[in-house]
Amino acid sequence: MLTKPVHVSPVRRVLDTCSRGLNVLSAFWLASVAALILADVVGREAFGSPIYGTNEIVANSVLSILMLQLPLSILNRNSLRTTILYSFLGPRGRSLINTSSYFLALLLFAAIGIGSWPNMIEAWAILEQEGSGIVTIPVYPIRTLVVVVSGICALVCLLLVYESLFHNEEFDYG
Repeated sequence: MLTKPVHVSPVRRVLDTCSRGLNVLSAFWLASVAALILADVVGREAFGSPIYGTNEIVANSVLSILMLQLPLSILNRNSLRTTILYSFLGPRGRSLINTSSYFLALLLFAAIGIGSWPNMIEAWAILEQEGSGIVTIPVYPIRTLVVVVSGICALVCLLLVYESLFHNEEFDYG
């Protein structure tokens, strides 16, 4: 079982608060999407009147909800991990695996953020919309969310690289 670190830095507190806030936002967003889908289905079946734009809203919401939940999942070390080899290693081996994993994740999120930057700038410049016909949904806020949350995830991974190198013994992976 993973225990909380004994050493809690101000950076960790800020990232923890930010990550928890994003997670709460994702929960409200998910509940709203579920209510929208229910209303759309009831409207279609009971009244023959769907809620236009539901498909576009749901499609853009899936990525957004996922991105909003990532920082807290990573910070709490709830990511998928295979422990076959990990459980046989000592503290230094575990520290090496943790450090390597979080460093690779840092590179991944940095690449997502940097790679998404030009698309985000272009989306804001043209006020990019998705959908056709009756309803169009703005896409530029979603592109911004991807860039910002990728940056937060990269910072979380950087913190975990530091903790894996200098405070790895404070975590119990039983």
